[in-house]
Amino acid sequence: MFDPALLRSLTGTPMQVRCAVLPARLSPTGAVPGAGGWAVLRVTVRNAGSTGQGEAALRPSLDAHGPDVLRDQFASARDGLERMISPVQLPGLLSPGPLRSALDSALWDLLAKRSGQRAWELLGMPPPRPVPAVRTVSPVATELLEQELKDGEDFASLKLKLGAGDLADDLARLTAVRRLRPDAWLMVDADGAWDADRLHVMLPILHAHGVRMLEQPLPQAQSAALAALPRPFPIIADLTYEQSTDLGRLGDRYDGINLSLDAVGGLTAALGIMEQAGQRGLAVLLDSPPATALSCAPALHAAPGADHVTLPRWLDASEAGAPTLQGEGGMLVPPSPALWG
Repeated sequence: MFDPALLRSLTGTPMQVRCAVLPARLSPTGAVPGAGGWAVLRVTVRNAGSTGQGEAALRPSLDAHGPDVLRDQFASARDGLERMISPVQLPGLLSPGPLRSALDSALWDLLAKRSGQRAWELLGMPPPRPVPAVRTVSPVATELLEQELKDGEDFASLKLKLGAGDLADDLARLTAVRRLRPDAWLMVDADGAWDADRLHVMLPILHAHGVRMLEQPLPQAQSAALAALPRPFPIIADLTYEQSTDLGRLGDRYDGINLSLDAVGGLTAALGIMEQAGQRGLAVLLDSPPATALSCAPALHAAPGADHVTLPRWLDASEAGAPTLQGEGGMLVPPSPALWG
């Protein structure tokens, strides 16, 4: 994947590491009712006259990766981080999560600037190209779906969130989406909100509506029920912070994984997990929570190895309008060298 000798030649000297937690807001086109309280973790690393940056999104509901926890994690790992380690050494200092993800991105950015090469060259990969993105249809009220779908009319693929209400609500949302977008490649994400009975009811209905993939229909604690379940399309797991090294067990129950860089600890970890998934015949949905352009940029280097890539809800952590990596026609476009890598 990458040249260990080159990485060693660029590491081993003192480095300055800074972390900051910044309040963030969803862009107007990405707003979801009640979805406030997001923040951005920004990591800056400096070495030999060069500076690298990385960012990760902090979910408002995830206390295990809240600002206070991250500050403690950073303080405990700071001495090791300042010895100018390479991204492949981060797992020895930090567990998977947004801090490791942002540090991983910042280190690749720094190494690219120090070496005069692009990040994809250091990774031994072809240059990233624009990729078609899957747009998430947020859990807005059914009567607001029409505007939501109109905003995403350029996207050939949609991810519909279900499970926020009862069975009747799921059916109404599914019917409305298919009425308004009969042409779309459609997947459904239940966010682990169903039980086994509801899943059995929904499977033939989803199939009749042309759904092509289902994400996390049951809570993880009930996922053993999926092992012997006949299904008309792939069922994929939402890969959590704790599961990134447990693909063998997941492979007995699921047909694929939803993977985000912030959950698994960054681009380096994601590339390794995607390689393992490919060896096991698991499909990969490269997903993103709400993200800034800087936090999304490394994911586009992993996109060629994914079956599908979702469009993030864009976060703005600046005083002015933040840039995005969204192009025309439902595409995600690679970052410029000035932004990252």
